[in-house]
Amino acid sequence: MPQPAFARLIEPHRPSAADILERRWIYIPYDRYTDRTGPLTEQTAGQTGIVIVESTAKALRRPYHKKKLIVLISNMRHFALEQAARGVKVLYHFSPESHGQALRKLQAEQKLPPLTVMVPAERELRLDLASAEAAGLQLRYVPDTTWASTTRDFLDTYGAYKTGKSYVMDRFYRRMRQNSGVLMANAKPIGGQFSFDAENRNPYKGQIPIPDPPSFPPDAITEEVIALVEATYGHHFGTSANFALPCTQADCDRMWKFALEHLLPTFGPYEDAMRDDHAQLFHSKTSVILNLGRILAIDLIHDVEAAAQAGQIPLASAEGFIRQLLGWREFMRHLHEQTDGYRLLAGSIPQEPRKVVQEVSPNQTEQAAHAYDLPGANADPYAGATPSALGASLPLPAVYWGVKSGLYCMDTVVAEVVDEGWSHHITRLMVLSNLANLCGFSPRELTDWFWFAYVDAYDWVVETNVLGMATYADGGLTATKPYVSGAAYINRMSNFCGKCQYDPKKALGPGSCPFTSLYWTFLERNEAVLSGNFRMQMPYNTLRKKKPDELVQLRARAEEAIAHLQSFPRPEY
Repeated sequence: MPQPAFARLIEPHRPSAADILERRWIYIPYDRYTDRTGPLTEQTAGQTGIVIVESTAKALRRPYHKKKLIVLISNMRHFALEQAARGVKVLYHFSPESHGQALRKLQAEQKLPPLTVMVPAERELRLDLASAEAAGLQLRYVPDTTWASTTRDFLDTYGAYKTGKSYVMDRFYRRMRQNSGVLMANAKPIGGQFSFDAENRNPYKGQIPIPDPPSFPPDAITEEVIALVEATYGHHFGTSANFALPCTQADCDRMWKFALEHLLPTFGPYEDAMRDDHAQLFHSKTSVILNLGRILAIDLIHDVEAAAQAGQIPLASAEGFIRQLLGWREFMRHLHEQTDGYRLLAGSIPQEPRKVVQEVSPNQTEQAAHAYDLPGANADPYAGATPSALGASLPLPAVYWGVKSGLYCMDTVVAEVVDEGWSHHITRLMVLSNLANLCGFSPRELTDWFWFAYVDAYDWVVETNVLGMATYADGGLTATKPYVSGAAYINRMSNFCGKCQYDPKKALGPGSCPFTSLYWTFLERNEAVLSGNFRMQMPYNTLRKKKPDELVQLRARAEEAIAHLQSFPRPEY
């Protein structure tokens, strides 16, 4: 239900019958709050009307982190008020139904013309809208220009998707650098190389001070959203306490300005470091507002490039940040689109597609599909793909829900996720996903956990990253080897191990760190699949030199660790 302050503020900006007839009407998806690109820029505010749906059904589909719901809904409401202040008319609709069904009914009731919409980023929303179109909703799709690349860029690099084909991000990243001219001079990369990743792997040991990031205390609108989330979604994951994420355009811009000026200059060398006392380190933490469309990737790329050219950000730091945006982020969303969220991979859940052809506008481009595949009547349209190239299938244990396991690295990172809905990319990869890989926990369950637990998670980013890079469930579609390690890596790159009951230098015996025994048994368990991988030759050579009695002890220690993790009851949502 609408909350008093917001409802009172937005009500005067509802359209009249004349506004419905005379203005261009644009549907704003729940993750595209921008007037800096797309159809909102193509006419004056006085000629524009927008439709926004706040859907309870979508928010209840998963136990989304409370802070994710707060930052999303509060930005949605603030964006509506910001557009109203420009002179845009706003149809802000509260609905217990899905976005598509709410739009269908609203269009009929208000006699709205066909709605213009940027092709939704999330597959889930595309399916939802396609289902509503089949029931009568009228939409006109235009390209989503919040992205920094197009589908054509991806297809020109790799060609059409083929089952069994491998995709290496570096090819796409190099093409995007060359096509855009970013960090390029005379058709060559500035600094003589495309990647400076090898220079960005230092642990942080207090070498330089870490700036205190700005906080964004809730205003009256956000306070209402917090109360709504506690009342309606109080059973969800995480906490709403101490919410301090930006929810206005001005605060989002301020967050990025701080990151650009104070964090990015020292981001590179320590981007892989992990700390329990400085979880953010020099990471910008802007992924949440970037994935909501509040700031645009291409603007960030150009800002960082300009700062590097002015000598304000070292080249290695600038390139490392740009690679994440122009490389990984774009590469992964294209791969999600081309594989239908990994559903086209062998071993994923079968779908029973039926074509739903939709009317497309004259300015349709390759970014908008002419038809969507909807699962048959007996299939769940939102069921996730389930590739598992390594046969991992154990249920995700309670430690991921904040139940203390005794593994200090895991308990620390999960506590951060419960509290903030965020941790940086190396803790996601080398702690949370590493443990799941080593133990053989279900990649699909881990993917779903990331999806609801993180404030910046949407299907296009979480499914390819977790099913691909993080767990190797895709069999090497996106990564040349599994990203796994024993205790030595975590000990080298963090301060976690010094505060743990387990010794990272002991593989066996009392007080030994389970990560090491789990690592060797992971290699042994998956030897048939991985031993031929050229990047895995060194660890397999080491494994083959181990004595039989040591292998027996390693297996026993690993089994003990997995049994311990699975001994705690998991919270239900």
